[in-house]
Amino acid sequence: MSLKSSLAIAACKVSHRGMRLLGRTARALPGKIAMKIDSNIIAELARGHKTIVITGTNGKTTTTHIVQQAVINTYGTAAYDPSSTNLEQGIATTLCLDSSVGGTRKSDWAVIESDEGATKTILPAMKPQVLVVTNLYRDQVDRYTSWTTARDYIITAAKSSPDTVLVLDADCQVTASIADAVDNYVVWYGVECPVYEDGIGDYDEHVECVECGADLEFGHRTFAHLGDYRCPQCGRVHHAPDIACTAINDRREKSCSLTLRIAGEEHQVEANVRAGYDVYNAVAAIAGLIMTGMPEDDAFRALAHFTHAAHRFEIFDIDGTRTRLLLMKNTAGCNQLINMLLSEGEPPKLLVCLLGAEIMDGLSTDWIQDVRWEQLCNPDTKVIVGGPKHDDMRERLLRAGVQPENMTVQPDYAALVRDIAAIGEPVTLIGNCSPIEAFRLELVKKYQPLDYWSE
Repeated sequence: MSLKSSLAIAACKVSHRGMRLLGRTARALPGKIAMKIDSNIIAELARGHKTIVITGTNGKTTTTHIVQQAVINTYGTAAYDPSSTNLEQGIATTLCLDSSVGGTRKSDWAVIESDEGATKTILPAMKPQVLVVTNLYRDQVDRYTSWTTARDYIITAAKSSPDTVLVLDADCQVTASIADAVDNYVVWYGVECPVYEDGIGDYDEHVECVECGADLEFGHRTFAHLGDYRCPQCGRVHHAPDIACTAINDRREKSCSLTLRIAGEEHQVEANVRAGYDVYNAVAAIAGLIMTGMPEDDAFRALAHFTHAAHRFEIFDIDGTRTRLLLMKNTAGCNQLINMLLSEGEPPKLLVCLLGAEIMDGLSTDWIQDVRWEQLCNPDTKVIVGGPKHDDMRERLLRAGVQPENMTVQPDYAALVRDIAAIGEPVTLIGNCSPIEAFRLELVKKYQPLDYWSE
């Protein structure tokens, strides 16, 4: 290893240690420093790793956590980021922390969550064995101006790594269209059963064909634009999945049982996810793991027992107020959170909604306008809004039917913690990336999270 690379690793480790002592998450800046010293540090440290990369609009963090759990259980260790930082600098930090200053790796495996746009840097540098792509929605309009912007980044990435196996969501026409433009070997996964009971799932009313612009027709729909589609004009059709969920057999509060069809054979599998949109993440993870060569039973065990990421159904007991944290990122994902809450029966009576507009969130907040808040809110719903863009959140929820006298604004996170503690009844908090992380940092100063999945 070159002296430059060793200096980059050392600088990353020192800055990471210093930031952790200050109570910072320390995932982006240390890697940024390392990349400033050695712009090729990711490629240098990835050389020889067995690597699986997960990307897509929604679901990549949960999918990544299932995969890393399986890899650690089966092979002992893995280079991965538990905080789910998915841009180049965070990935550089992950690899540096898994290496000695001399370049000796602790782990043979790397499990990498990548932002869609970052794939065009990450894939040529890491040359992963497998790339899993979840779904592609309209997301962060300041960065991804159309349905196909993120897809085109991934196409560029895949072309730079032709030996990488692509694991693609057959039910998402935008993800599926990646296969039209590359020569990589492709494995398809999908869901062939309803993911919600009682018709709760929402659908985009009109889905235009990514090829010709005509309205697609569907044999069945799961939610948003996902399902068994065909274009009556250009003939574009849904790919039959190689690995599919064919039934959700036992819907429980915090988990479910799935029937998975793999190479024509059905398996009954326990999944530590709720029925709903997370079923796609479960199937994506299993498909990706099998493509790495992992035995099916090892992948199944991880799916049954993996640990969820922070903000994903995490619960805190705040002086007796049971507070559940739910992460929203974009219109389609937030609508699925609402579907999940409605599937529990009565909608939450007490909501906290936090809205930010930093780079990690997307600089525009326009996406909240199309979220179906009206399904979740009624005149009796009590809401606290916070985050830097609380005025945008307040205006949208008032239009959704929340009464002004039931709405309060609290932009200060420490004060918000105190306000929630005084409520004494269950609270559901929904926020996007930057404000929910800032709020959580206040919480962990005093309150320990409960394990939502083992209560």
